[in-house]
Formats: sequence, structure tokens, C-alpha cells
Amino acid sequence: VKSQGRARTGGWPTVLIRPFKNLTGDAEQDFLAEGLATDLAIELARYQDIVVLIERAQEDDKTNPKPDERFQVNGSVRKDSKLIKLAVQLIDTSTRRQIWADAYHCGHDAAQLIEFHEYVSQVIAAKIGGEHGIISQALSIESRHKPPANLATYEAILRYYQFDSILSPENYFRALEALKHATINEPGCGQVWSLLARLYWTNYTLEFFNVEETPLEEAVAFAETGVRLDPANQRVRAALAFARFFNDEIPAALAENERSFALNPHSLFMMDNIGYLFTLLGEWERGPALIRKAIELNPYYRHFVHYGLWLDWFRQEHYEQAYLETFNLRAPWIFWEPLCRAGTLGMLGRLEEGKQAAEEVLKLKPDFTARARLLIWHYIKFEDIVERFITGLRQVGLQIP
Repeated sequence: VKSQGRARTGGWPTVLIRPFKNLTGDAEQDFLAEGLATDLAIELARYQDIVVLIERAQEDDKTNPKPDERFQVNGSVRKDSKLIKLAVQLIDTSTRRQIWADAYHCGHDAAQLIEFHEYVSQVIAAKIGGEHGIISQALSIESRHKPPANLATYEAILRYYQFDSILSPENYFRALEALKHATINEPGCGQVWSLLARLYWTNYTLEFFNVEETPLEEAVAFAETGVRLDPANQRVRAALAFARFFNDEIPAALAENERSFALNPHSLFMMDNIGYLFTLLGEWERGPALIRKAIELNPYYRHFVHYGLWLDWFRQEHYEQAYLETFNLRAPWIFWEPLCRAGTLGMLGRLEEGKQAAEEVLKLKPDFTARARLLIWHYIKFEDIVERFITGLRQVGLQIP
């Protein structure tokens, strides 16, 4: 058994990729089954918080004992006269339950098969290994009631994923306490520092509570520590890019986002995040294109990227499309969701609906009007767009100085 990725410490989940079975009846298709399993192992290892093990078809069980893996991936390849079918299962070895399965099809053409390899391995890796994928969902349930001091490093990271899924103050504080403990328990983990940076800048820009307790300077320092510890980690690089962006270091943010993208331009697990930041940085062609590609291919993409698409429509003065995009926003706990709707309705002249959205903004953020320009500037760095947005907000009754 060969291993890829992080050593097994800190409670990191382990996944064994077993040899995919060739059930086509054609020995020449062995390469297809083996290639799919290998490509999947490579893509899954990119997530860097999953330990990936590969079981080779010809291994001798006596000299290579079975590993103590938590999850196991099995697959099989079949074909008929028109199509090749790949079936994949994810097994939780602690219960022997199948917790996920799917099937994929392609034609027999050689060019199609090459594209099929790449597409399938990326999509499966995203579904089972992403921040909100099958594995993190399964394990987060088990650690939900543990005290922060008793959490393994990966379990602390799961607390962040829970917050990222539901941006509630309760989830925020649970994640913050868990990650602070994790920096003490495993200070050499770059990902922990980068996630702590994300929590700090999230509070700094959305103001869940006193921002003096989460200064932006510390968010930048945490993100820099993450990159120093784990410079080849795409997720950690992206975190530093966001920290630079919120600190108004725009050229540095763009350069860091480029570095993050270059580490793996085709992998789905950070495509949405990187595309989102490219959009906020004004890369109006590349950013939205990456977001839309991630949405198409990754069922577990991060829904905040729709704010990037909304911004691009608003920038182009396509206000009807911008309004429709607001229906894809899924964070009713923060003021930005009704804020986007209010400003867009104001520019559309739909004032009664816009006033209702404005009231929602003030319920979520009572001091919004006094702090509006700063709060908007955190995410929109273009003065002309900010001024148009504020015009729309004024139209629906938000008295912004």
C-alpha cells in the first residue's frame, strides 16, 4: 500500500483507493480501470487534509498488510457497444455502510477517454473530499459535541467548515475556539493558521462582534504563517490572497491569487474560491468564467461565489440579471444578502420591494448606514461601482452619508 499526502496525525481522515475492477471482459481495458483509480488518488490528495492510500492490484497481503483506513473507494468499469460505464462507491469502514455512490458514462473514442479520466477524477474528488463533501459531512457529525480542547486538528477544521456552511454567530465562535486550540496542539499545520485568518477577516469585514478582537493585521499575519508552513498548499495560498485583498494590497492580492491558481489550474476544489477573488479584483472575464465552471462541475461549490456573479452583472448595469442572481445567495444570517437585493431593486426603480429589503438590512445590521461605505468597500474596491450601488440603496430609503 502506497500513501500520498499528510502523515496520519491530528485525526486526519484516511481513504484507501482500491483497484478498480475491469468487468468489460476485455483485458485491454485494464489500463482504463487502473488509470481511473490512479487519477482519482492524485486529485483527492490535492485536498491536503485527507491521507490517500493506494492499494495495487498485485500486492501480496502477507508482505503488505491492510491499512487501518476509515474510508474506502471501490470502482468498476463496464462497457457495451456504445458506452463505457464507471461505477464508484465510498464505504465507511467503521460501519461497512456505503455512504455515497455514483455512475459516469462516456464513449469509446480515445480522445473522449482522456477527457473522461480528467473530468471524472476531479468531480469525484470534489464530491467526497471537498470542504463540504461526503467525508467532512460524515465526520463533523461525530465530533459535534466534543469540547474544543479535546478536538483533533482535523476535527477543529471541521468546525470551520460548519461555520462556512452556515454563517451563524454560534458556528463562528465554535470554530474560533476550536482553531485557537488547534494552533497550540499542532502549530506546524499551515491550514489551521489560514482558516484562523479566514475567521478573523470574516469578522473584520462582516462585524459579527467587536472587530478589535479580530484585527485585520493579525489575519494577514496568520495567513502569512500558513504560507510559510505550507507554501505548496493551494488553499493556504488563496487565504493569503484574500487577506491581502481586504488589507487593500490589491497588486499583492492579485499576485498571490495567481500563485494559488498556478498550483493547480484545473482542480475543482479551489476553482470557485479563486474565481471569486479574481472577480473581486476586477478580472471580469476570467473570474466569472471560473465561478461558472465550478458551479457546473462541483455540486459542493461555495455559494458565496454568487456575490461575485452579482457584482459582475451590477458592474455591467445589467440590473435585471443582477437581481435574479440575488436569489442564489444563501446566507440569510448576514446583511449582504438583502443589501445586494436592495441596491439592485433601487437601480431597477422597484422601490417598494427595495424598501422591504432595506428593512431586512437594518434588522441584521442596525448601524449599517453609519458604516455603509467602509462595509461595502471591504468587498467592492471600485469607486464607480460603489457610488452606483449607494445610489440604488438611497433610492430605497437607506440614508447613507
